[in-house]
Amino acid sequence: MVQEVLGELQVTKGVLASALVAEDGFVVESLRADQAPDVDFLGGAASTALASARALSQELGRGEVEEVMVEYPEGPVLLVPLEAGYLLVVLMDSMQSLGRVRFQLKKSVPRLQEALS
Repeated sequence: MVQEVLGELQVTKGVLASALVAEDGFVVESLRADQAPDVDFLGGAASTALASARALSQELGRGEVEEVMVEYPEGPVLLVPLEAGYLLVVLMDSMQSLGRVRFQLKKSVPRLQEALS
């Protein structure tokens, strides 16, 4: 089911790659478009970025991290923490894709949570 949900996310206009990453940085599943960079090396860096965001949230007393976005000239990367110690990483082609991708995430994240529980 994880591969199916990633596949649905992958066909969303603007998504270049998506990956399910374990808390230890291991990439469990990933999909990418032909022109997208290989996301299998991203696991450790994504986990570290999420840990930094969580530490910042704790210092600020802002509650749980719901999403981390890192914006680059080539397009943003979203990090979405999931239950059971997993993280969803989504590479996009541009900021113009952000609304469409977030809309799809509202459907995809609950299904991933269910598959991982």
